[in-house]
Amino acid sequence: MHLSRAVGYIIRNEQRRTERSQETVQSIVRRSIRNETYNRSRSKRLCIQNDVEEHNCGTMSEQCGFCGAVYWQKEKNTAHKNTNCCNDGKVQIQAFPDAPELLKSLLTDNSPDAKNYRQRICVYNSA
Repeated sequence: MHLSRAVGYIIRNEQRRTERSQETVQSIVRRSIRNETYNRSRSKRLCIQNDVEEHNCGTMSEQCGFCGAVYWQKEKNTAHKNTNCCNDGKVQIQAFPDAPELLKSLLTDNSPDAKNYRQRICVYNSA
């Protein structure tokens, strides 16, 4: 996606947020009634079976001795081991590299730019 399109999306979303914040109570009520009418007209899913038993895997208290992954007690195989994480230490995943300094500062600083970034992080991520 081109940068100009991404910026366009962000600007349009900000404009929509501004318009929504300036709505009057009457327009909000009208929109609410319209949504309610739409939801009533849609077909509803009915729950036919009410006697479904709850499944419980137990507590997530077990830990792999090789990689430290946490899993449920009843998740073990027939040999009473969990091999889904690292296959008994045969698979080793490298640690993530450190994040770039710019990203670290945006996530941790209290500057206006960092606060703005954290406030709109989903918009930036979607762009």
